[in-house]
Amino acid sequence: MSLCHPDLGNVSCGACCGLFNLKLQPKEFKTLLLERTEEFQSTVNFEVRHSFPIFRKNRETKETHIPKKDDMTYNCPFLGYVDTSKQRIGCMIHPIFTGDPKSQNFSFYGASICQAYDCKNKESALADLWESLFVEMAKDSVEYSFLSADHIFVGALEKFFQFSGLNMEKVFQDLRLEMVDLFRTRLISSKEKNLTSFEINYENFSDLEVVETYFTNELGEFWNEWRMRIH
Repeated sequence: MSLCHPDLGNVSCGACCGLFNLKLQPKEFKTLLLERTEEFQSTVNFEVRHSFPIFRKNRETKETHIPKKDDMTYNCPFLGYVDTSKQRIGCMIHPIFTGDPKSQNFSFYGASICQAYDCKNKESALADLWESLFVEMAKDSVEYSFLSADHIFVGALEKFFQFSGLNMEKVFQDLRLEMVDLFRTRLISSKEKNLTSFEINYENFSDLEVVETYFTNELGEFWNEWRMRIH
C-alpha cells in the first residue's frame, strides 16, 4: 500500500502521530499502544459520537504523567493497533475503519490535516526500496516507525551514495547487509530522538564533506568504520 502500511510483513508506521515524543522505552511504547487499543475497543462505539471525545479526554488524562521530549508536540491517543494480531499500528478512527470520512475530526489536528499529510520518506522516489529494507529488518512496528520516520538520516545517506558515484538500486542489492548493520546502529541513537517525520532539515547536504560531518556527529567512530567497509 505505502511506506506507512506496507503490503508485506506485519509492521506499519505511526511516528507522525507523535508517538516518539513520549520518553518511553521500546517495550513501554508497545504497552501504551496496547492499553489504548483495548480501551478504545471496549469504550468507543462508532454509532455513538460522544464516545470518541470521551475516549480522547480519558486517554489524555491518563497519559499526562508520561514525560515528553517536546511540550509543543501533540501525542494523539487515537494511535493504536489496527489489526487483530496487535502488530500493525495506525489511526483507530481512520475512515477506513469508521466508514465516516470526517471521523478524524475527533482528533486534535482534524481530518483535513491528518489525511493531507505525507511524510518525507513516503514521498521519496526511493520509497519502495526503503520500505522493503525496513520491513525486512524491523522486529515490530515501533522499530519500523523509528526507521521510516528518520527522513533526514535517509536523505543524507542517499546524498552520500550519490556523491560516491554509487547507484542506489545496486546499493540496496549489493550492500544490503551493510545497510542493515548501519540502521541497526542508528536505532540505538534514534531512540533518544523525537522523530515525527516532519522535522525540518536545515542542511541540504551540498557536498560530501557536509554529509561526512553529519554522519560522524550522528554515529561517531562507527561511521568511519562502516564507510571503510563498503569501499
